[in-house]
Amino acid sequence: MKYIMFSYGTQADWDAIKDLPPEVAEAEYGPVDDVAQELVASGEHVYAAGLADPSHTHVVELREGAPVVTDGPYAEAKEFLASFGVVDVESLDRALEIAARVSAMLSSRVEVRPLMGDGGQEM
Repeated sequence: MKYIMFSYGTQADWDAIKDLPPEVAEAEYGPVDDVAQELVASGEHVYAAGLADPSHTHVVELREGAPVVTDGPYAEAKEFLASFGVVDVESLDRALEIAARVSAMLSSRVEVRPLMGDGGQEM
């Protein structure tokens, strides 16, 4: 079963890590990369990526029948989507186990949701 995992952060989190020297960033986030490598080795890894600074966000929504593009995240947002990953695992329990490890390492909330179709959950 395929699950997508979303991790969230705040602007303060982003600001704290964006200028870290590479060796400090490696010490801080290397354990998360280790989990990713374990998932690759076990065949459970499908795809994962971090997202760019939230200031590069664009929101498109339909208003009165026309698409309207808004730049940047809304100011009232306290947290934003920081990264995501897709795993193909035997059970929800396994997906939650992985998410718990990543959550502890990042000190952030990780949302787990089954994918529909393509090896994911059916409606």
